[in-house]
Amino acid sequence: MLKTIICCNCKEKIKGNPRLKGNQQYCGASECQRARKRLWKHEKNQNDESYRKKQTDYLAHWRKAAPFYQYMRDYRQKNPEYVALNRQKQPQRNKRSRQREKEAKIVKVDALLPNPLKPKTYEMTCFERYTSGKIVKVDTLIVQLKQIQAHSLRHAGLGRKL
Repeated sequence: MLKTIICCNCKEKIKGNPRLKGNQQYCGASECQRARKRLWKHEKNQNDESYRKKQTDYLAHWRKAAPFYQYMRDYRQKNPEYVALNRQKQPQRNKRSRQREKEAKIVKVDALLPNPLKPKTYEMTCFERYTSGKIVKVDTLIVQLKQIQAHSLRHAGLGRKL
């Protein structure tokens, strides 16, 4: 008696193949077989160190033999409709990109001072500045630096002579 199974990919009910002895989980459709092989390869990569090493070596060799720029050049030559469609859509993408830049509300600031400060003692105070209404993300604390005279430190009870 043939066992009925439900394909793990397409969820179709099918009659199982008796030669697979009850281990069948996928139907024979090409998309389902690709899904089965993809899952097998993923699990093999996760669990088998020698398989992973062979795949990494093979991929490195393939990349060296077929650099990306060459691959894309060949693809464009074989697919002129792709090139035409891309040229048609690129001005629209550029326009959206420029629009997003204008509307950007988040600014990342990584600025170095052109003239490094001379080593002195400074007072650090939090300093906020939102001139354009933008949200500013910085990697470091923004501070306002003021030089403090050495004698004012002694009067403030910090006592150490600088």
